[in-house]
Amino acid sequence: MLLKIYYAISVLLIPFTGFYIRRRIKLDKEDPNRFKERYGKASVNREDGNLVWIHAASVGESLSILPIINKLENTKSISQILLTTGTTSAAKIVMKKLSSKTVHQYLPLDIPLFNARFLKHWKPTHAIFVESEIWPNLILQIKQMKIKLAIINGRMTLNSYNKWLRFKKSSELIFKSFDLCLTQNQESSFFYKKLGINNTYYTGNLKFSSNKFEVKEDAYNELKKMFKGRKVFLAASTHLGEEKMISEITNKIRELKQEFITIIVPRHPNRSKLLDQMSNSKVVIRSANGQIDQSTDIYLADTFGELGMFYKLADFIFIGGSFVPHGGQNPIEAAYFCNNIFHGKYVENFLEVYETLGHLSITELVDNSRQLQVKLMKCYDAPSPDEDELMKKINLEASDILKDTMHHLNSNIFNNDL
Repeated sequence: MLLKIYYAISVLLIPFTGFYIRRRIKLDKEDPNRFKERYGKASVNREDGNLVWIHAASVGESLSILPIINKLENTKSISQILLTTGTTSAAKIVMKKLSSKTVHQYLPLDIPLFNARFLKHWKPTHAIFVESEIWPNLILQIKQMKIKLAIINGRMTLNSYNKWLRFKKSSELIFKSFDLCLTQNQESSFFYKKLGINNTYYTGNLKFSSNKFEVKEDAYNELKKMFKGRKVFLAASTHLGEEKMISEITNKIRELKQEFITIIVPRHPNRSKLLDQMSNSKVVIRSANGQIDQSTDIYLADTFGELGMFYKLADFIFIGGSFVPHGGQNPIEAAYFCNNIFHGKYVENFLEVYETLGHLSITELVDNSRQLQVKLMKCYDAPSPDEDELMKKINLEASDILKDTMHHLNSNIFNNDL
């Protein structure tokens, strides 16, 4: 019943999609030159032969899937690869990294007419969704066309699972449409199986296979010069409440170590009243081109796309979203640069990732802000990490995950054709 209502509403929304798309263009959330792709109208030709379609919603998912795409591009039985994303930011980043065998399109809105137009043009022989993109109309239409369908790097939270359970018959119909599900954690495997995907395996987080953040050397050297002689603590991807804790820690450590300075990179730089969280500290703001001096306590990096540069600069790191009940943020990118990485207890969204990095002695759990302060002082004079050694550790883990993922895809989706 729910799926019939969803279907009917999506059809009734067709006359309003133009307003929706135009508004998104004004907000810079759609490409004004390619918005017709959202209606399922292709802007690229389909090649003859087998086509593998991969959908990755945004930047993180798109980057994590690149090693899979590289493997498939070297497969003779595959003529073309179609990568769809839902965001323009993902498109801008991944399109520079694709070979001529892989083309990019935007995913159509989940309206049956648009999906049918999209599927009729591309006629994918296999479809792979990355992480947790569930579009009911599209999934059921894929199933009707008898296209092999998989989820890889799947992630499902308890909250999402409970929501799906409220509509058991509809969710069962949706999830039984998948031929394979490969998950990034054990909890997600349990949830996907319960929802109807019997062919589910835990393979690990593909984001271990993501390339190391690119750092612009000129900008980094300029930043390094500014922070010369300072001991740098980076609080990355912080959430409301965490900046205040970090500010208090900074003030206490600076009473003993004047060269200590904190860089805060908030998860949402435009959050209102952000500076109120650091009212007792002297703060310099990056977007205002502020310059630090000996009296500066905190450097607020309220810009986008520069996190890799700050990871490289930091002597020790705290990953936000973990002192407050948010579920944590992904620590993998930080692990390429630093082995003194701390986090709080709220990391359920990346539990296996933190466990793996903990075993590699890269990350460490701290129960509260006081313990974080103690740990920072304990490792204050530790030597700088060897980035090459960190890379080797992570690449070894990534290799196993990628190998396992490709094995299951080959066995269950590609019928051992790879």
